Amino acid sequence: MQGAQPFIFHRTVTIEGTDVDVEVDLLAGEYSGTGKSHRTQPVQDIKARKARGCDLAFKFQQSKLIKGTLPGGAQDEAQIRVAGIVPFLVMKGMAIHDRLKEKDAYDIYYCIKNFNAGIDGLVEEFRPFLGNSLIKEGLEKISGKFASPDHFGPEAVADFNEIVHEDERESIKRDAFERVHAFLVKTGIVSAQQA
Repeated sequence: MQGAQPFIFHRTVTIEGTDVDVEVDLLAGEYSGTGKSHRTQPVQDIKARKARGCDLAFKFQQSKLIKGTLPGGAQDEAQIRVAGIVPFLVMKGMAIHDRLKEKDAYDIYYCIKNFNAGIDGLVEEFRPFLGNSLIKEGLEKISGKFASPDHFGPEAVADFNEIVHEDERESIKRDAFERVHAFLVKTGIVSAQQA
């Protein structure tokens, strides 16, 4: 596809009077379109990056109502489709395994810590899909990065939060490990003795 733009866009948006730089990654499923050897998938006039687990985001999506003020001042609302928690965490598992970014570790910890129905509710969201090999793979990759308080995941959570005081740092690392570990034990991905 000639002239297709790259798959990352940078935009500045104004939220409550403050300009915020937003980076938008355009992702595509791994299994459709161009062959497996290609990193991107043409979508209209752009190239979306293929991402492992992204197919799940298209399959298990949720509809959300958003409301806001348009640049001209008019109020508006729209229904948008977003990835559900299951594909989101699976994709984060794939990402943290491949690119070791602090933000991925923090997103995993944040979702598990703040899921509105708690860890048990999150496990119930995953339960119907635990036989899916792609979902299991994503959770196993999370497990590898959060295998102890000193593994990459908990360390990255502390780094992302810019925590330098040693006691506070150890506390957040322990919390990140314990929450992720508890979730993975309840899904059957790891045993309670693994730590």
